This record gives sequence, C-alpha cells and structure tokens, in this order.
Amino acid sequence: MTSRRPDPAERPSSNRPRPPRPSDGRGGSGARPQRAAQSSQAGRGASRPELDRARNASNRGAKPPRDAQNPRVSQRPGPGRPTSGKDARPEGRPHVPLAFGYGALSAIGVVIALMVPVFAAWTIDSQSSSSWNDTLGVTIDLWALAHRGHVNVDGTSVVFSPLVLTFLCVLAARFGARAAFPDERLHARDLRLILLAFIGGYVAAAQVLAVVASLGASHISWWSLLLGPFVVAAAGVAWTAWHEREHSPELKALDDLVLDATPLLLQRSIRSGLRGLRWLALASLVLVVALVAWHGGRVWTVHQQLNPGLVGGILLVAAQLLALPNLMALGAGWFTGSSVHVGAVSIGHGAMTPGTLPMIPVLGALPDGVGPWTWIFLLVPIAVGGWIGWDAVGALTRLSSLRAKCTVALCAAALATLVMWLVWWFATARVSTGLLDYVGPGWNAWVLLPVLFVPSAVAVAGVRHWMLNHTH
Repeated sequence: MTSRRPDPAERPSSNRPRPPRPSDGRGGSGARPQRAAQSSQAGRGASRPELDRARNASNRGAKPPRDAQNPRVSQRPGPGRPTSGKDARPEGRPHVPLAFGYGALSAIGVVIALMVPVFAAWTIDSQSSSSWNDTLGVTIDLWALAHRGHVNVDGTSVVFSPLVLTFLCVLAARFGARAAFPDERLHARDLRLILLAFIGGYVAAAQVLAVVASLGASHISWWSLLLGPFVVAAAGVAWTAWHEREHSPELKALDDLVLDATPLLLQRSIRSGLRGLRWLALASLVLVVALVAWHGGRVWTVHQQLNPGLVGGILLVAAQLLALPNLMALGAGWFTGSSVHVGAVSIGHGAMTPGTLPMIPVLGALPDGVGPWTWIFLLVPIAVGGWIGWDAVGALTRLSSLRAKCTVALCAAALATLVMWLVWWFATARVSTGLLDYVGPGWNAWVLLPVLFVPSAVAVAGVRHWMLNHTH
C-alpha cells in the first residue's frame, strides 16, 4: 500500500506565527522595509512627472527612469532649488590650456589660408624668381601687415594694414573663440581666464610667426605684433560673446557680468554710436567710388603702363580692393576738414599741395585740385553726429530727463569717436624710404572729429527731448 503525500492545500493551518526571515541583503521579506525607505526618499526628491513615469514603467514591467531610481540625480539644484556648498560648478582651469591652443590655431589658420593664393600665384607666374622660403615669408609678412606689424625688407620699414584682411583675421578669431568656450557650466572667473588665455595664445602665435619670418629675407619687429594681435583677438572674443549670448547661457552670464559693471546710460549708447558710423562709412564709400569713376581713364592708364600681366594684374586689383576700407577711412578723415596726406601730396579743402606719387593705379583717382566749395563736406560728420543724438534719445523712455538723454548722446558720440580713432590707427600706412613716407589723415582730424560729433549729438538730443515733451 502506497502512502499519498498530502496536498499543501489540505494541510492543517498552524496558528503559530512564523518567525521573520533574517535580512541577507539579497531580497526577501527582510529587504522590503529598506526598499520602502529608498522609494520614499526617491519620492521626496523626485518631481511629480518623474514619479508618474516610474509608476507607469513598473506597471508595464520595465525599469523605471534613472532619475527616479537615483535620488541624488533627481535632487539636482534647479531654478527654484537652493544650491548647497558641495554642488559647485566644475572648475574651468583644465580648459585654459585648450583655449590658449585655440588662440594660437586661429592665428596660424589665417596664415595657412593665405598660403593658398600666394603659392598659387607663385606657381602660375613664370616670371617669378623667388624661392619657396621667400614665398612662405611673404605669406607671414601679409599676416603681420594685417595686424599692423612693422615689416623690414632691405632696410625699408613697411606699415600697411589692408582692412579687409584685418577683418578676416577678426572673423577667424571669432570662430576660434567660439570653439574655445566649453559646453559646461563654469564660474565667471573661469570664463575670464579662458578668454584671456585665448588672447594670450593669439599674441604668442604672432611672436612665433615673427621669429619664423626672420629666417627669410624680411624681418618683423616683435614689439609691433603686441597691440595689433591683442586688438584683433579681443575683437573676435567680444564678437563671439555678443553674438552667441542667446544660444549659450554661460556667454549670456558673462555678458550680464560685464553689463552689470557698465553704467546703464553707457549701455544704451553702444548701439547708437555703432549705427552712426555706418552712415559715415556709406558717405566715405560714395566719395571713393565717385573719385574712381570720375578719374577712371587715368586709373586705367597707370594700370596699362605697369604691364603686370594676367597674374600680376589680378593680384594688383585684389590688393587695391583689400585696401578699399583704407581709402574710405581717408575719406572720413577728409570730411572732418583736415588734410589727407598721401606721401608728398596733401589734399585739403581750400588748397592742395602737388607732389610725385608711385605708380599705383588707384592713386590716379586723386583730384587735381580742390575749390572753396569743398568745405560743404563738413556737414557730413555734423549730420552723422546729429543722427547719433537722435537715435540715442530713442533708446530711452519718453519720460527720461534731459540730462539722461544728453548723457546717452554724449557717450554714443564718444564711442563712435573711439572706434574711428582705432580704424585710423589701422588704416594709416608708411614706407620709410620712397614716395609714401606717410599715408593717412592729418593730426588735426583726430581732434576735429569729436568736436564735430559731440556738440551736434547733444544738441539734437536736446531738441528731440523738447519735441517729445511739447508735442504730446
């Protein structure tokens, strides 16, 4: 006879309570209170959407989100949560050497880009007798000239910055500075260190290029490549910080830090001052184009007498186009009532001093003489200053005081003056030996420009204030 094992359902129930299982850390009933405590902690740290996602995932049998599993992740400081002392932003010091390298690469990248047309012209031109090293030196010389470096060749010092090439260097510095900014959240002081490291790398690369150029036929003064590269790199960094502030919270925070240290009235004057310079640049461009069109036959005659050939002619025209903003800067200086000096030739408003000029086609567009009616061009900077004052008042509310509006107009006109001084510093050229010992506006243009800008801007600001308060 075989015995049948009783079914568990038929066993008599025991009234004795079962002892609790010991907690072994692998689950079981002993681990349930610990899980409950963890889930309660996660519930207190996680937000309502995160808990809903975790509950839905558990109902489907899937793993809950990582933020709901880890209470430390869900308790990150947000806009409305306080930040503890341990939750500090990462340090930006590891990014400083990287920014230094980006600054150096921004400078060297422009040199590499210039090698393409220079070596192409050297290869195509069959009349060229220069060597490969000399051609490389010419490329570095062009880069140095764009940063207002002093290039010495056979005892002759040349200073000439084609402003179009200078602008391309600023553009390259802008892209390099954008790449130097990390995507992490950093302190403002770390961002300042990154910016200074980028500028330092750019200036250091300029010194290295000066040493490399000295191995060839030319020599670049190292001290002349300090201020120019610094200004170009700083302009690229400022352009990046201003343009990318809406896309990068860190750059916007840096801008806010700079703006907090800037007086409010000065902030309101920046746009008006820069907008006013656009009208001055437009008037200068019209003047240059009108002179070239009026004396176009003479310009073409000089070009034919040079007989540069196909490649040389293309390079000659390209070089003159690169110097077009330089001619516009000379026109802006002439508008102030000052004389413009092109070597021995001096062009004023009431008189003109003739002289001998080198065979450069665009110089054939200079006028043969001037009359007393040319003083009417003084109205150009006066009108530009008046427009700056009018636009500066529009940056304030109608109920602002007369003093505030005049202060904004004054700051805008002063800012426009400083920018024009910087452009003139880059645009002036000189050759120590030859017929172009100095090319640029006279010294009195630096004084006459603020005299024409500031009073007209303040006067128009006062007039518009009176109109706004008496016509409404």
